[in-house]
Amino acid sequence: MSDTLGECLKPAAIDREARVRFVATHILPHEPGLRGWLARLGVRPSERDDVVQEVYCRILRLDALDHIADARAYLYRSARNIVLEQMRRNRVVSIATMQNLDELGVADEGPDPEAATSTRAELTRALHLIRGLPERCRKVFELRRIHGLSQMETARALRVSENVVEKETARGLSLILKRMSETKGGHVAD
Repeated sequence: MSDTLGECLKPAAIDREARVRFVATHILPHEPGLRGWLARLGVRPSERDDVVQEVYCRILRLDALDHIADARAYLYRSARNIVLEQMRRNRVVSIATMQNLDELGVADEGPDPEAATSTRAELTRALHLIRGLPERCRKVFELRRIHGLSQMETARALRVSENVVEKETARGLSLILKRMSETKGGHVAD
């Protein structure tokens, strides 16, 4: 991600002032809604700032703006694409974020339907395995891996020691991996 606005303004096909005016008039008013949307999507606050900044940079880098018929839709579509790019790069993604992506209702320019179906099936399987964990283990695992809480935050929320959180997280992962290795044909073994 770019650190300064100057780095975002390199193309000269339209002047800098016109791009900045466009962003200030047509994009900036939608930023609070975009931030709320990103929060509902499950994007962490620090990552929301990065996504918003990257959207602005990409818009400010455009050679032309006349192809943008609906600035709000363009803003949200750009943010969604950035989130998807980050997810592909990170390879470790919050399950809540994955679930929320399905609910967006925005046209997907991502993977083909077969890959999406396969990914959804894997997610459903993972959620099923998590639900099958012993209660305390499940709660710890959900707070740590789904909601992204730190070990200390999880310990506070559940009123247990950080050592318990560490052990239950490892236990949950071990149980899930064991169950995955016991599955046949993509269905969880009973």
